[in-house]
Amino acid sequence: MSARKEALRILFEVFKNNKFSNKLLSNLKQTTAMSKEDIAFVFKLVYGTIQYKIYLEYVVNKIIDSNKTDLKIQILLWMNLYQLKFLKAKAYYVINEAVDIAKSINKNYSGLVNKVSKILEDENIWEVKIKNKQNVFPLENGFPFWLYKKIENDYSKEQAQQFILHSNIESKISLRLNTLKISLEDFEKKYFEKYKLEKSQLIEYFYLSNKNIINQEIFLEGYVTVQDQMSGYASYILAPKENSKVLDMCSAPGGKLTHLAQIMKNTGKIHAYELQENKIHLIKQNLSRLGVKNVILECKNALEIEEEKYDFILLDAPCSGYGVIRQKPEIKLKKYSEQENEELVLLQSKLLEKAYNCTNKGTEILYSTCTINKKENEEQINNFLLKHKDIEKIYEKVFFGNEYDNDGFYICKMKRI
Repeated sequence: MSARKEALRILFEVFKNNKFSNKLLSNLKQTTAMSKEDIAFVFKLVYGTIQYKIYLEYVVNKIIDSNKTDLKIQILLWMNLYQLKFLKAKAYYVINEAVDIAKSINKNYSGLVNKVSKILEDENIWEVKIKNKQNVFPLENGFPFWLYKKIENDYSKEQAQQFILHSNIESKISLRLNTLKISLEDFEKKYFEKYKLEKSQLIEYFYLSNKNIINQEIFLEGYVTVQDQMSGYASYILAPKENSKVLDMCSAPGGKLTHLAQIMKNTGKIHAYELQENKIHLIKQNLSRLGVKNVILECKNALEIEEEKYDFILLDAPCSGYGVIRQKPEIKLKKYSEQENEELVLLQSKLLEKAYNCTNKGTEILYSTCTINKKENEEQINNFLLKHKDIEKIYEKVFFGNEYDNDGFYICKMKRI
């Protein structure tokens, strides 16, 4: 199985059928038909082509008529340019294999692929020359101008540019130590050097790694779980006490949920809800693997739950996801309509109201999103606080991803007084 041909197949599913590359690539890990090196190359080629798609398309369209060229051929040319410019691959191998792949799609395109690919070797054609000078930097980095301007308007030009640069840096795997099964001292003594771990600068029992550990002993035995540092920081900031009653309103995939249980040392009760039935099985697997025993899990819309009173409430709300572009670069290729934006903000608002109805005096609420969008974050919370004068803000922070080699994230902790 050709690595480049497999990358093309996955990219076609992403661009044509709006599939998520991380899910398609996860399936690829299960195959025995490709070497680990080839699978790693497919990952790099797929993510890189998606990350820079806006730029790659701009350059390729200088040469071809996109309206008259098969989409698969266009994607193949984007892949070629990515390899030539960003991977510094030898043109001979890139072009020869691309021509062979083109023949398998439609032999009539092989000549076009050969001709265009040779033109793409010329670095002069890589230059961005557009009238809108504000868009040169975003376009060179494969970032949509509309999202760049949104971040700039919400925060600053410098912050927007830093976010763009960071979004194209390959991320390390973030791991949370599960102290329900092993102590920090024992874990570090046995596994720190073995897996070449790097300590997180944010939370003591989080680690960064360049190694895939999904099929390794430390993962299978439940000693660690894969969780972004910012996702873990949300539960860390909520800090539910032992023997307390906790509500997790939107639980999948279970990272924050199992972290809450860990913080509570498996005491008290966590009522967890997840709307999507297909994710319940994944959450149960994580609960079992990590030895979590204080969770009551239900497949139910959080807006429809009975309004019991809780000591701590976690609302990790559905959001636009701009903060995790580094992990899911497809997100930046979809621009939500005004109606979609309004519906999303309204849903978040309704979930916050449901959370409020589950509070007593002293209840603490943690609202988080994995996006960088003031309407979904700061403005959403400000509106909530205006409506409820008995809620005070304890902590609020926007993370842009470059602080601790993390994803973009928003966290706000509140308390009913």
